[in-house]
Amino acid sequence: MAKLSNEELQQLILRGETSTVELKVAPPRPTELAERLCGMANAQGGILIIGVDDAHRIVGVSNTRLAVDTILRAARQIQPALLLDPLEPEIYTVSGKQLVVASIPRHTGPLYQSSGVCWVRRGTYTVPLTVPEMLEAAHDRGLLSWELQTAYNATFRDIDETRVETYLAQRSPKSHQSGRLGTLEEVLIGMGCARATRQGELLPTNAGILFFGRNPQRHILQSEVVCILYRDTLGLGGYVDRKIVKGTTLDLIDETETFLNKYIAVGARIEGWKRIDLPEYPIEALREAVVNAVIHRDYSRAGESIRVFYYADRIEIHSPGLLLPGITVEQMRRGEVTSRLRNPMLATLLRDVPGYMERVGSGIRFMLHETQRMSLPPPDFREAEEFIVTFRKEPATPPQEKATATHPAAELDQETRVALAMRHVQERGSISNSEYRTLTGISDNTALRDLDMLVTQGVLRSVGKGRARRYKLA
Repeated sequence: MAKLSNEELQQLILRGETSTVELKVAPPRPTELAERLCGMANAQGGILIIGVDDAHRIVGVSNTRLAVDTILRAARQIQPALLLDPLEPEIYTVSGKQLVVASIPRHTGPLYQSSGVCWVRRGTYTVPLTVPEMLEAAHDRGLLSWELQTAYNATFRDIDETRVETYLAQRSPKSHQSGRLGTLEEVLIGMGCARATRQGELLPTNAGILFFGRNPQRHILQSEVVCILYRDTLGLGGYVDRKIVKGTTLDLIDETETFLNKYIAVGARIEGWKRIDLPEYPIEALREAVVNAVIHRDYSRAGESIRVFYYADRIEIHSPGLLLPGITVEQMRRGEVTSRLRNPMLATLLRDVPGYMERVGSGIRFMLHETQRMSLPPPDFREAEEFIVTFRKEPATPPQEKATATHPAAELDQETRVALAMRHVQERGSISNSEYRTLTGISDNTALRDLDMLVTQGVLRSVGKGRARRYKLA
């Protein structure tokens, strides 16, 4: 992590504790500190600043060597051992007082534990991960194979045999398995689409239901794709069209592409005797992004679907789950990503159908090339509690100066406040009541009314309870 300037450090202190900032007047016991560090590492990472009291006043640290040693002892108590970035806490001198600062990187490998517990930071609290949350985190990191698990409440009768036969007939000639086929059951087991139980019963896997199921969403509700067309840039004016795409993996890709093509304006120019179409968005690049979302998303996240938002100035594709370890947003922006599959079985099945995955390992570079060819801004890749790809039809306008809590609430009408909230959600993935109040300077009750209004309108949805409640795009 780049070293903070004194001014940046002071700004962090003034804003107080957040999900990524912990303030301490003095170092606590190593065991307690290990829990805090573990919680940050299992979440978004963060910064620990020692030498600041509860009123956000800089009081300094009298024995910086002891504070540094305590942090390092706490890091060694974590399993696997936590490596800070930089490896040793740094000492800053601000207003004549010494502060000790430790940077905790976000961990993307196996979960960290302290005292035998996997801790996670939620807002400004550190709490144990529940078993479902640990399973979700394991899926996020690619440590568990969701697609090879048997599908919930499904039997072999839920597999459409006609779809299997059609797939086998049209699969790419590059595949040489067609000469070694046995019974339909053996074929599905070999493709990872079915598993035999100890009792000899044949059950479909999640991959089998997604690709060949008669009604995939009956067993995997979150596999649908929600497509929404908005008339404005923030989604506050209500949607013009909304379509919930259901069906098999192929249906999800094809119907989502149909929805986008329905609204993409296509101009033209004449070269000689030929008409050259000029769509406002790179259609093939959008299709590639949809294919990636359907194949690489984390299907273990129940209740979270792929969402496609078509705004007045951009198209956003939201895919549940984070990037797998070893892949970063920066690599994607440079087009330097090495292909790593979260759902390799689904990818293999789709690859053998002509016209879907010809660009295995080069899809990101293709998107970058297509937008450059059309003189459009490159697609923006980011993580905000999920993975988001944004295509713009023209360069983004410089962001307007945002209101802060120093503005009296009377200066901000509801329309302005809500616009600020929506920008925050679109940039960071979610917003809490306290973050909204900090952003606008309004009271708790007013913030609650505004956010509940957006939930009622179907623009946002609330997740969690009490102080842990956050608001995300619906």
